[in-house]
Amino acid sequence: MFAAPTGERFPDGNPILWTLRKASDTPIKRHPLIKLEANPFDPQQETYFEERVSLKMQNSLRGRKKLINLWLEQDRRCPICQQLITQETGWHVHHIIRRVDGGKDGSTNLIMVHPNCHNQIHVNGLKVVKPVRESGL
Repeated sequence: MFAAPTGERFPDGNPILWTLRKASDTPIKRHPLIKLEANPFDPQQETYFEERVSLKMQNSLRGRKKLINLWLEQDRRCPICQQLITQETGWHVHHIIRRVDGGKDGSTNLIMVHPNCHNQIHVNGLKVVKPVRESGL
């Protein structure tokens, strides 16, 4: 085992050591398999692919940063119901311009909404725009 002292000690006087991690200490994360019948160009399957984008964002550092930025840009609120988005309420990522219509996964085309609000957008065909943040003058 490779180790180096940190310069600090436990209460019993033994040195605290930095140790290298073993590869076996890293958990293996499997990617979710895509449905066989899934087609990214089918508008009927838009919500399936939005869920995959959300999951991918939650599982990567870059994606989590993008989620946090979206959340802060919206003042932590859902643009549909104006209620706070929290871990308890949950969230979905919605594309303003659908991917099937040429929309991208960039933050300018994404908003965070509550799962129920996301359902309402798709069921009722609501049009959504990116909320404008109020700034004090």
